[in-house]
Amino acid sequence: MNALFVFLQTLLRNLLKMPIQTIQHKLRQIYFINTRQNKTNFFAIEIPLKHYIILIFILLVLCSYNLFTKYQTFLALKQGHVFEATILLHYTKKENSERFKLQDSQGNIFYATYKGKFKQIAGKKALVYGKIYKCSFLQFLRSCNIYNSSLSLLPSIDKKQFLRHFINAQHEDKLAANLYNALFFADHLEKPLRQGAIVFGLAHLIAISGFHLAILSFIFYALICPIYFIFHRYFCYRNAVYDLGLLGLIFVFFYLVLIDFQPSFLRAFIMACFAYMILLFGLQITNFLNLFLCVLFGLAWNVSLLFHIGFLLSVAGVFCIFLFMRHFASMSANYKGLKKFVFGVVLFNCLIFLQMIPITHYFFPQFSPYQIISIPLSILFAFIFPFVIIAHIFGFGDIFDSVILWVISHEFSLSMLYTPLWFLLFYLLLCLFAMRFLWAYAASLICASIFYVINLVLFFS
Repeated sequence: MNALFVFLQTLLRNLLKMPIQTIQHKLRQIYFINTRQNKTNFFAIEIPLKHYIILIFILLVLCSYNLFTKYQTFLALKQGHVFEATILLHYTKKENSERFKLQDSQGNIFYATYKGKFKQIAGKKALVYGKIYKCSFLQFLRSCNIYNSSLSLLPSIDKKQFLRHFINAQHEDKLAANLYNALFFADHLEKPLRQGAIVFGLAHLIAISGFHLAILSFIFYALICPIYFIFHRYFCYRNAVYDLGLLGLIFVFFYLVLIDFQPSFLRAFIMACFAYMILLFGLQITNFLNLFLCVLFGLAWNVSLLFHIGFLLSVAGVFCIFLFMRHFASMSANYKGLKKFVFGVVLFNCLIFLQMIPITHYFFPQFSPYQIISIPLSILFAFIFPFVIIAHIFGFGDIFDSVILWVISHEFSLSMLYTPLWFLLFYLLLCLFAMRFLWAYAASLICASIFYVINLVLFFS
């Protein structure tokens, strides 16, 4: 027992003594990837092309099989079918009428309406019987309504009940508590909060996605790195980047289980696993071909993602990030200090925000000039998100409640403007050419800027 106490005391002392600079030096020293750094050719393929072709063929076969199984489910539901589903959303549509959003084990989405008054049962498992009516297979891949259905709850344990109660106890207002439950556990966001998220362009920050995965991974690394490097002297032959990356994925997986495999976070987790595999093989992560393979992996898991707006926007966002790195990564390496921050962080967020506007407005027409606030908030969110986690752990999670209540108590006007299909196709064509040509990238930014200015003029006119 005394030996264990001495060991823990020594460990704590070393943790307190180890400066951040030492950890950074260790990371630079151990970080070694046996790969060819090619800065001139962004499309460099480090493995034979035939291996990529074989992999693409296998993924296409898996996509076809997934499509076949969905068609079998579609035929069964046309006749009436019993299946187990998760209740994603539960809200009141009309008086004495409840609306449910359901998801089965294959990832298919259904909507059902029941008369009567139900308790809030979002997140629970249910046994559903019903059939679809006047729904084509293409519509089925998106979502379908279920008619003549019955719903019976299955016994299940809510893993988040204690955590929700812990968070709710720190907030006097239910809307403030709902915001943090949505931020931490992907709960349904109430209508006033959804309106505020649209006005300020914060939906991508509230919806749990790849941004949250990156922040959670950073928090994990900050906690585990000092402990890892204390023991690294005993296994110095190990690659710290590989080991910490694997531990980070395991940590994120447990969080994925906690939030019941939320689709947006699951997609980000699949992309993170794919990036880790690419890193292990010594390939270039920021490669458009690898992004294409990642999309195929997602479709092989669930082909319905092709019609999922969140999936399409996440792919578009990563694609825009790759374009920025393709044309500006070498330039940012020449800057240091404040210039590097302005170029690598501020300019990065501004250009990504600008490039995503035409794509986002094709699906969501709501526009507000306040949406530009999302640029500084996206930068600050990397600090705000860990802070609110710590705040709730130590019992002062209501620190921002007054700001939240002020936002939702004010009414902000919105304009409605869809991106024309012809403009979207032209814009996407420019983005495809931008993978190779700088002039195409500049032209896409100009088009996005003109589109944004037009939205501003129409809003104030």
